[in-house]
Amino acid sequence: MASIATLRDLTEALTESARQEGKLDKATSDLEDFFRVLRNAGEVKNILLSSTFEFGERKGIINDISSKRGYDKLTENFLVLALELDKLKSLIQTEQTVLRKLRKASGRIMAEVVLASEPSDAELARIKSALEKAAGGSIDITTKVDPSIVGGIIAKVEDRVFDGSIKTQLERIKGALTRS
Repeated sequence: MASIATLRDLTEALTESARQEGKLDKATSDLEDFFRVLRNAGEVKNILLSSTFEFGERKGIINDISSKRGYDKLTENFLVLALELDKLKSLIQTEQTVLRKLRKASGRIMAEVVLASEPSDAELARIKSALEKAAGGSIDITTKVDPSIVGGIIAKVEDRVFDGSIKTQLERIKGALTRS
């Protein structure tokens, strides 16, 4: 089916409908899960994007995933409509942009914090507080341990990176010394 609706139109419609129904958090978590399912099951993604399979078969896969994973009907309808309007490939390619828009509408900001060692609860609370102040909103944090950064932290908040790692500071000093 040909349509002049863009993925942006579909995403805005989902965002507004979810806001009106008080389901922004649910729609966001459903889509986060859907993208995770596709990353972990490449064959499902290939079938959904293949024109070799009939629309009804591909729609059935979305309905099955939605049912088994407990998605809200609003999210399921959005995914089926994206498939029907041939926007599913674009949706998958712009995953982070779509999720960022939904998170922003619900007041959620995602951050990934990379540390040299596992942080204590107090350290994590202090980091979260500082990032919320810098980002101007509530933040959901995931942590990752990478001993190669030596110390300090690297915080990725949406599309911004705050790099306070010792590794980066040492590289800057090394660069300054070699230029002199």
